[in-house]
Amino acid sequence: MPEREGTVLREVVDALDTAVDWTVIVDDVAPVEDVSLIDADDLAAGGRVVTGLVAIAGVDAERISEWLTSVDAARRPHAILTKAFPGAARARSVADEFGVSVVGVHAQARWDRILGLVQAELHRGREAVGRLGVPDAAADIDLIGLVGLVARGTRGLVSIEDATSAHVLAYSPSNGEADDLRVQTILGREGPPPYLAVLRSKGVFDAIRRGGEVVDVPADDQHAMRRRLVIGVHSGTGRHLGSIWVQEGAVGLAADSADVLTGAASIASRILTRAGQAPSAEAQLLQRLFGEHGGVDASSAGAYLRWPVDARAAVIGVGIHGGEAVAADAVAAVSGSLRLHASAYAASALTTVIGDRAYMLVPAADVAPIARWVGQLVARFDGDPALGGGRLHAAVVFPVDGLADVPSARGEADRVFSATRSSAADRVTTLAKARTAVLLGEILEVLADRADLVDPRVSALVAYDAERNGALEESVRAWIAAHGNVRDAAARIDVHPNTLRYRIQRARQVSGLDLDDPDERLLTSLQLAMIDRRRG
Repeated sequence: MPEREGTVLREVVDALDTAVDWTVIVDDVAPVEDVSLIDADDLAAGGRVVTGLVAIAGVDAERISEWLTSVDAARRPHAILTKAFPGAARARSVADEFGVSVVGVHAQARWDRILGLVQAELHRGREAVGRLGVPDAAADIDLIGLVGLVARGTRGLVSIEDATSAHVLAYSPSNGEADDLRVQTILGREGPPPYLAVLRSKGVFDAIRRGGEVVDVPADDQHAMRRRLVIGVHSGTGRHLGSIWVQEGAVGLAADSADVLTGAASIASRILTRAGQAPSAEAQLLQRLFGEHGGVDASSAGAYLRWPVDARAAVIGVGIHGGEAVAADAVAAVSGSLRLHASAYAASALTTVIGDRAYMLVPAADVAPIARWVGQLVARFDGDPALGGGRLHAAVVFPVDGLADVPSARGEADRVFSATRSSAADRVTTLAKARTAVLLGEILEVLADRADLVDPRVSALVAYDAERNGALEESVRAWIAAHGNVRDAAARIDVHPNTLRYRIQRARQVSGLDLDDPDERLLTSLQLAMIDRRRG
């Protein structure tokens, strides 16, 4: 198959598969070089200069028509993706009047999934692929090419999911033969709960995580589910990367389908490993903008990313607290959704993932509206299975007075995370709010590296408690926190004031500390904080 110059609309529609409800196509070979998401605020501002494909979210059909009327013909997209029209009939008049194809997106489809599928179609290579099973096939094939080969080899409907089973990375055409589980998965929704419970009871998901075996899942007439084969995909080091599913279609699966899947899992492992190690040029540039890989010239980055070099902005770091998922994997799994919501908030927003955190650069004139939006953003992901029971938290740094300040702003966000990692109370924290915690944490970190700065008097106090199961340390902490007020301190730890007086006196004797001296109280507080840090 010869390499082609680019992607056309027909290929994008085919890639969306069951996520497409209906189409009104003006030109199915119209070139599609890019895709962008716009909302009501973008339309109110006159929209953006676009040449390819536009996804329009949260806008009704009448407003879409008004926008197309206001846009010069040269600036109109070749096609729009929308949920606004109830069917093809009303969309046809738009197509006839403006010469723009309209693709009706299924009402249950998630926009982040739609954009991800389109972007994958736009960026995938168009080179010829070899036969499945050739050792070097992974060097000349991508996931979309792989699902095509597996579909031909098994005669089934193929999909490749990520490690969380929450995102479909690639899939073959359904040809009207998809059952409800496949349809819902492609739409970005969770499959039918009763059938998912059946899969769990059969140990299917456990087998996927273990990898190495093809699991044959028989048809389930009760839930209208067809037979499936599935295998987990793992890296050479055993890391779970995803899974390959094959649903039986109108014809039975080929007899050697299990062998085909075993070979496909090996190839998918190399593709996914290579993809993780070789981000796109734009992804690398974004990471450099945030200070990775030696950084980047702000003017060059601004020109490429179409971002004003001196525009005021906010840097937002997003991480995860709690849960069973590996932090880096969990954040990476929701990074597409984070990028989608950031782009919906501000069309020019930039998003990248570095390590176990996502970072966003958003234009901003004031911190308050940014903090409110970020609070709503992290709450959107509560209960997302990709987070493994954890919750997203964010650090906001404002102001950032230009692209040259982005790396240092990211560093400030990291300082906030480091200072607040033991407390998950605040979902969104600004540097201003966390200043005391940040500075105190960093002071303690410096002190922790100096064994000669450990006060033996406080160490003696702690050792006394350890040997006798005492409570002198607790009492001293409460007394200092209450500024020497015995009654308040006693109430803090629920003891009689006389008991507290005795303990403080005993602490003085054991340690030799003069707790009436303000300098010694300050030193004792720092020493106790250092102990807390060592205890974790």
